[in-house]
Amino acid sequence: MSVINGDPTGRPRTGIPGIRGVAVLVTMAIAVATVLLSGAVAPAPAAAMPLPHDDSFYQPPEGFEAQAQGAILRSREVHLAALTVLPLNVRSWQLLYRTTDLNEQPTVAVTTVILPAGADPNRSRPLVSLQFYYDSASNDCSPSYVLQQGSGLAGLEGIHSQSELIGIAALISQGWAISVPDYEGLDGHLTVPKEPGYMTLDGIRAAEGFQPLGLDGANTPVAMWGFSGGGMSSGWAAEMQPSYAPELNVKGVALGAPTSDVVSLLHVNGSMFSSLVGIGISSLRKAYPKFKEAADRYLTPEGQALMDRTEQQCLPRNAVSQMFVDYGRLFTIPIADFLKVPEVKEVFDSTVLGRNIPTAPIFLYQGVFDEAVPVWSNDRLDQWWCAGGASVSYKRDHLSEHLTLPTLGMPDALNWMKSRLAPNPPDQVGCHTDDVVSMLADNNALLTQIEINLNATFGALGFPIGPRER
Repeated sequence: MSVINGDPTGRPRTGIPGIRGVAVLVTMAIAVATVLLSGAVAPAPAAAMPLPHDDSFYQPPEGFEAQAQGAILRSREVHLAALTVLPLNVRSWQLLYRTTDLNEQPTVAVTTVILPAGADPNRSRPLVSLQFYYDSASNDCSPSYVLQQGSGLAGLEGIHSQSELIGIAALISQGWAISVPDYEGLDGHLTVPKEPGYMTLDGIRAAEGFQPLGLDGANTPVAMWGFSGGGMSSGWAAEMQPSYAPELNVKGVALGAPTSDVVSLLHVNGSMFSSLVGIGISSLRKAYPKFKEAADRYLTPEGQALMDRTEQQCLPRNAVSQMFVDYGRLFTIPIADFLKVPEVKEVFDSTVLGRNIPTAPIFLYQGVFDEAVPVWSNDRLDQWWCAGGASVSYKRDHLSEHLTLPTLGMPDALNWMKSRLAPNPPDQVGCHTDDVVSMLADNNALLTQIEINLNATFGALGFPIGPRER
């Protein structure tokens, strides 16, 4: 039996073959150069798309509350693009679905579902829910918008989300279906508890019920994956799944540097990552009326104006404009005292992951010297989950920091998901922690990294990647 790029069936792939030597790398490099120099792949023109707040597709239809959680309310085919102009050769749709908000009330969200171009929709496959780190209190920064071809300059406001296309390419190359939920909902609730998990899980339910994907309903093998803010959402989904969506066949959850304690982000105040403080406070201020009343009582007029701007902007603009801002001068009381205000403390306490125990196996990875998400917060998350009986494989990377771990940790995360989504996944029982110099300091991870990058490059150039099944 032949094996091509890890496919034991021997079916040929239309994408990048297994990386086995320098000759292959050289050949691929020449191919890329030839395509770029010849201009063989040109972006197709596309009309500008309306922003989500102006797009009727995002609005819930009358009577949606009576529908089941995860029920599809509306769908449309969409075209995805790198940098909003380079079309991706995949099949993709948006689904508006019924879900649940932080107050346990019916609401709606949108997920973008993706299938390899060569996939046979009559054959079932695993599904991976990929949670982006879009980290904004504005719905106009949602993945469903910034991934669309034709979203233009408005779409490029969320340009950091374009880095997630590498992850999409990695998943598509395996022949899997993908769900990319707008897990902050229509109101941009980034740092709230539970709701991101509900919206992620209902996005999976919606994908499993969407006929063009050809999935096997609740029997579909599922993995969830996210980094940073996306890791936080994935963490909430892992914690909520046993009680909220027990029927889902979740084989594993990969979490990269998840924001497991929102208050822990305060250590970046005054640093190059200081915008995370403003983004977190603005999101909670938007989600909780009592929190907003308390925050506005102690924010200076300048501080209130900054919060108002922050909740309307995407991460890149906030990151640049709030770099090295000292939020201490934007409050009339010390920040430590602000955190003790009852309406504030209650909300922040609710945002801490680790109090509900996942039943799906977990792969947790974290940079020891991460300057945004402190390592102690996820050391504690690992301890809490393990004490509750969860199965956690935890890798602590001593070389990576917050901006490099998404790339350097991706091969290990992908290889772990491949093992979990295999027909007979190996047992992962109990907890273990590995301290490594770098998650990329492994031959298998390094080869996977090269393959991921080549798939992403060819995907951005419009080539189909993944297995050809038709």
